[in-house]
Amino acid sequence: MNTCKKCNGSLPDGAVYCPWCGKKQEKTVTHRKRGNGQGTIIALPNGRYKAVVVVNYFTTPDGKRRRHTRCKTFDRRKDAVNAIPGLLAAPQKQAKKTITFKELYDLWLPTHRAGKSTIDCYKAAVKYFEPVWGLRMADIDVDDLQECIDACPHGKRTKENMRAVCGLVYKYGIPRKTIPDNLNLAPFLLVDGEAATHREAFTDVEIEKIKKACGKVPHATDIYCLIYTGFRPSEFLALTADSYDSKRNCIVGGGKTKAGTNRVVTVSPKIKAFVSDSAASGGYLFPDDKGNQYGLKDFTEAFYAALDAIGIENPIVEVGGGKKRHRLTPHSCRHTFATLMKRVPGAAKDKQELIGHASAEMLMYYEDSTLEDKRKITDAI
Repeated sequence: MNTCKKCNGSLPDGAVYCPWCGKKQEKTVTHRKRGNGQGTIIALPNGRYKAVVVVNYFTTPDGKRRRHTRCKTFDRRKDAVNAIPGLLAAPQKQAKKTITFKELYDLWLPTHRAGKSTIDCYKAAVKYFEPVWGLRMADIDVDDLQECIDACPHGKRTKENMRAVCGLVYKYGIPRKTIPDNLNLAPFLLVDGEAATHREAFTDVEIEKIKKACGKVPHATDIYCLIYTGFRPSEFLALTADSYDSKRNCIVGGGKTKAGTNRVVTVSPKIKAFVSDSAASGGYLFPDDKGNQYGLKDFTEAFYAALDAIGIENPIVEVGGGKKRHRLTPHSCRHTFATLMKRVPGAAKDKQELIGHASAEMLMYYEDSTLEDKRKITDAI
């Protein structure tokens, strides 16, 4: 039997007012069950109706599942029902373009149906993708993901789980239009025991061709500077005039790993004039043709076009596991920088700090690294 919310007196069924104290009884908010993914209509106490749809799910740091919703209130139930398709299809193009690896993972995880042990394995494996957590899916390339797998301190099984969870995240994002070109990068990732990915550096002859093309071929200077700074492509494109310290002639930038975040890279004499002139113009150090920050995809296309104009052959080659890509990619500049450093004397600690890699050898942590030590290396390469 219903009771009055004010005096607790017994109420007849359907009573609007309490016969004992006269208190008007509020209507109970009711939810009418609808199919999964079809939204919900809520009848409010004031007689209006609220249309509610679930946008996505996410996991809180303490492991609890939560949801993001979108809603709108109407005077008539019919209007609320008719509004649901529009709420479900509300434009999120900008959000989809900027979604990061971790954000997409958090959306995928609550939707995946698997046993607790499997989910725990995925949660443990995804931690080793932390260097790319904050990167937009549109800016992540296969080398970024491969570096995470290569740097994982655990065995083959953990690395296989890394590849598996990466593939699941990509498969979740593709139909939701958050993955550029609908390309799943996971099949390109290799773990211990599989054919190694062939990462080719520029030859000395090719570097000389790029040098001669600087100022003549669009973006040749960008490629030349990328080779002699060793930054990852996405780190390189994010550098601004404020990143360059003209007094100390060094660039402070990077942010994919703890070892690489805000690292100090001394500027080689070979590129000092280019970097200095660009910094004097303000904005981004290596912008697109309109002065804006280059998107990684657009820069990659400009990179290939520049190599073609310079006369450097860059055919499609097999890189292992039956996968194919160009012989030289923007990431090849970073491999070239590492190759050049091997040729010149210098403490391993200094070289690690220049390229932004952490060492597994504890001895390295006890070595001091100074700006001048780094400068000797970049001056010599």
